Amino acid sequence: MKTSQDTTNSEMNYKQFYKELGHLLYAVAYSDGKVRKKEVNALREFVLKELAPFEPSKDSSGMNQAFYTQFEFDDIVNKNEEATVVFSSFMDYLQKNISSINEHLKSSMIEAVEKVAQAYKRTNKLEQGMINNLKQEIAAL
Repeated sequence: MKTSQDTTNSEMNYKQFYKELGHLLYAVAYSDGKVRKKEVNALREFVLKELAPFEPSKDSSGMNQAFYTQFEFDDIVNKNEEATVVFSSFMDYLQKNISSINEHLKSSMIEAVEKVAQAYKRTNKLEQGMINNLKQEIAAL
């Protein structure tokens, strides 16, 4: 499996990528106006089992940078930001940085949003719209 460092751009800022991914997952979880415990658990499980094991980059304290996804998600939950605003911000980040994001990270983004969306009941229309928009944006870039 490819790691996040298998990219054509060695200038990729993984810490920022994982922070932005936390924003994306918050937007999906909060699209219905409330972040549910099952959504938080799905996010944490995804980071622990699907992101961290394949992420070789570490921050200055030696922590696996994939955990910034969870930290940023938790931080933005406390700020209670509008899901659509956060999602738009992520899409701006994606458009500016897509050339630095490898196929593994692209598929990880989609897998993560689908898992968070499915964690509580079923994927609702707003969540599905965000997922579809993300998939279209990735395919177009």
